[in-house]
Amino acid sequence: MKNITDVISSFSKKLSRFEEAEEKVFVKTERKDAALQKKINLSEEEKLKRIKAQYEKYINPVSKEIEEDEEAVLSALRIFKAAKNAESAESGGKKGSDMPVSIHQIDFKSPLCQKDEYIYGKNLIYLTYWLQTVHGEKEWIPSIYKFISGERFLEFIPAETKHYDYEETAILNVLKSLNQTGGKIDEKM
Repeated sequence: MKNITDVISSFSKKLSRFEEAEEKVFVKTERKDAALQKKINLSEEEKLKRIKAQYEKYINPVSKEIEEDEEAVLSALRIFKAAKNAESAESGGKKGSDMPVSIHQIDFKSPLCQKDEYIYGKNLIYLTYWLQTVHGEKEWIPSIYKFISGERFLEFIPAETKHYDYEETAILNVLKSLNQTGGKIDEKM
């Protein structure tokens, strides 16, 4: 068994090699998941930029098609709200089952109900957020639904009853953050 002085002497010799070395560079080993984390960060940054660019198309329309979509949803919303206001005025303030006559459902035919980017894509969420921020619409949310016959219609549902899927919620969170930061992408999102 070695005594303590032998152990200290051995350690001192090993330590002296480091002191004699000209360049003292300690190599930091890269974590195995660092490349994956970098890839995730880049894809998140690209996602944020893509969401911002998509929403910019509604803030500053670059095509007549988007302007027509915006006008179509605004027109439908004005008609819908006028009908709801007329219903309210006619009922004399009565609500629910106290009303002898009420609107059951108002559907709108619109070319935007036939567009894939609104049916299968997530562009309706951008149009909804545009309505909320640019036009201050907080009460009603546009929704596209498919009738049994296969026709698609635009309707407005109460905002408090709208349930967004995971992707729509993520897009809304990014848009709200962009709105709060003046359009700057916050890397902490």
